[in-house]
Amino acid sequence: MNRVRIVLVVAGLLLAGLGAYGLGVALRPPPALGGTALQNPPSMVDLQLVRGDGVEVRLGDALDGTTTLVFFGFTRCPDVCPLTMARLAGLYEEMGRPENLNVAMVTVDPEHDVPELLHTYVTAFHQDFLAFSGSNAQIATAARAFFVGYAGIGTETFTHTDVVAVLDRAGSLRYVYSQPNLRHLPNDLPAILAQRGF
Repeated sequence: MNRVRIVLVVAGLLLAGLGAYGLGVALRPPPALGGTALQNPPSMVDLQLVRGDGVEVRLGDALDGTTTLVFFGFTRCPDVCPLTMARLAGLYEEMGRPENLNVAMVTVDPEHDVPELLHTYVTAFHQDFLAFSGSNAQIATAARAFFVGYAGIGTETFTHTDVVAVLDRAGSLRYVYSQPNLRHLPNDLPAILAQRGF
């Protein structure tokens, strides 16, 4: 009888330990993401831009309720822009071209990067990618909304903030990845897409 009781007690302790471990794993906070999370995510849906086919659109309508990675750059950029777009294309392919993810580039050089040219440039990295140009005023408004700075209008040399922004399905800016932190995006993106609202 004592042996049976000991076995039952040991089994009970083992089950309690396994339960406590499982609860600890479930309640453990998720690992920190490499990007910067915005505490009060601004909405980008009402920005007016010109799509790669030349049609002026409201950004929220163009993104169609899909999580979107947004990069501001320009087609004559010799280094950061093509490298960033290539990295995003590689990530998009590695993830199996998910239907719930868009990648978009917005030009900071609208005088040169007319919609057709920008579309050709962006889709050279991946046929699914989106291109947005617009008037100088539209681009300036969009850049301010995304906290992107740029300078060099009318020249061939631009300086610009080279971050990748992450918009949720509602079109709110939720995360920003600087170039040094962009290496974390491949590991972070599955966790981001699993969050509510993405």
